[in-house]
Amino acid sequence: MKNFVLLFAVACLLVLNIQAFAQNVTINGRVTTFDKYGLNRVTITAKKSGIIAESDSSGYYVIICPADDKLVFEANGFTQQKINLKNRDVTDSVNINLKLGQSDKNIEIATGYGHINKNRLTHAIEQLESGEDFSGYSSVVDIIKGRVSGVQVSPTSISIRGTSTYQGNEALLIVDETIVDFNFLKNMPTSEVKSVNVLKGASASARYGARGMDGVIVIETKSKK
Repeated sequence: MKNFVLLFAVACLLVLNIQAFAQNVTINGRVTTFDKYGLNRVTITAKKSGIIAESDSSGYYVIICPADDKLVFEANGFTQQKINLKNRDVTDSVNINLKLGQSDKNIEIATGYGHINKNRLTHAIEQLESGEDFSGYSSVVDIIKGRVSGVQVSPTSISIRGTSTYQGNEALLIVDETIVDFNFLKNMPTSEVKSVNVLKGASASARYGARGMDGVIVIETKSKK
């Protein structure tokens, strides 16, 4: 009788373990920044189970966790993101685009921890996908808001957090080498945009002097000669 009870208990434990294992799923995907550059050594944590994985040098990762878990993506210098796996199709890749933090110090932090090459990150900040098709955006303002962390838009202006307050913290707006106002920018057709550069700090001041201390948004159109 004792042997039967022992076997029954072992069988129950095996069933429970099999069920627990069956609830786990394999999640894979890629972590990028600026919708393009893979991020290395990003920590992916499954909050419910405590399982931790890390992205490789190209940003790819694999993690095995419960199907209803929540994934937390963390990299030094970047804004944390959380993804709830519940009710998601677990066969789909979970791709994440992390935004760089608002302070200029985050460039040094991100590159110092080896998440991304400094030259690549600096280029990405100053050059937002030159030659990309921006026609899918509803406005030029949306292009800027969606791609640069720290941008604040009011009904009359754009400001970039982390810059000085030389002129009320309003970014200088340049289209085809001409200073324009916010209304001009807001009404520009996105299909005409060829490239968008966002300059901050020393690079902005070096090119535009004191007027660039609050950041500069430089737009080149396809019709520029």
